[in-house]
Amino acid sequence: MSKVPISLIIDDGGVVNMYHYHDLTHKHEQLVPPAFTMEFGNICRKHGVRGKFSVVPIPAGLGRLDEKNKVNGVDPAQIDSFVRICKKYIMPDFSITPEILTHFLAWNLKRSCNMQMCEDVYFSHLTAEEIADYVTLSLTILNNLGLNPTGVTSPWYTGGDNEDNYAKGIGMAFKRVFNKESCYYFMHTDDHIRKPTVMCDTPESGRVVTIPATCNVDPFWDTQNPIPVAKAHRNVRELIDYYITADGRSGKFRELYEENRPMVFYTHWQSLYSDGRGIGLEGLDALCTRLKKVFGSNIEWTKFEDLNWD
Repeated sequence: MSKVPISLIIDDGGVVNMYHYHDLTHKHEQLVPPAFTMEFGNICRKHGVRGKFSVVPIPAGLGRLDEKNKVNGVDPAQIDSFVRICKKYIMPDFSITPEILTHFLAWNLKRSCNMQMCEDVYFSHLTAEEIADYVTLSLTILNNLGLNPTGVTSPWYTGGDNEDNYAKGIGMAFKRVFNKESCYYFMHTDDHIRKPTVMCDTPESGRVVTIPATCNVDPFWDTQNPIPVAKAHRNVRELIDYYITADGRSGKFRELYEENRPMVFYTHWQSLYSDGRGIGLEGLDALCTRLKKVFGSNIEWTKFEDLNWD
């Protein structure tokens, strides 16, 4: 058997904790400090982790990251530090994507302000050309920061009910910004899309591929407030076992390995941060240690954009 690819997806990345805005019923930290980004980068380097890392270009509609002095509630120095650390410690091993624009209320492109509907609702009725305009701004912001996006991440299931236009619009945006003939997006998690699938291939859009995750459980989600610390640690241990047991004989990763299918799993930036407690990041470290012990050199960490299987 050849080496089985493994890839880690990090969603909702950036200086802002998106769950602070998504869950208004509990108290969550608003910002993720640069020191945490550095710690994440060091742990990934220690284990050779590769995958995809998404950055929200206008997090929660607070302002464009490439206009750092205009992002409400965020110190410009923190944005500078995040971008610097991301370039040095994350970009070499992770495919970078925008998570559309705000991962919150849709952005009015003409007025540069929030609308009164979330992005997933807004995208359900857009044309390919309108989607291209929206995605163009997200790519431009990351490109201005020097983060070199190679694909797009869908916040929630944005575009899922309008996927033909969504795929075409993403391709059109990449042609506009980078003159690229091919790109990808991430939306599907172990659903009817079972492998990288060409969703659009036209002169206007180029070749657009959707790359799915092969796992659909975030192992570190239940480490955030209001979950107590002890319970959060138990949750992590249980879900590490769900993915691969200590003896390596069972778990989702064992199933995928035996099927010779890539182990493509995801978590969220806020899951790793755990509202400042870092319990999820500790769990990632432990999971990667177990993976190396069980599978050794029989798995190969792979950047998301390089994934391809039948």
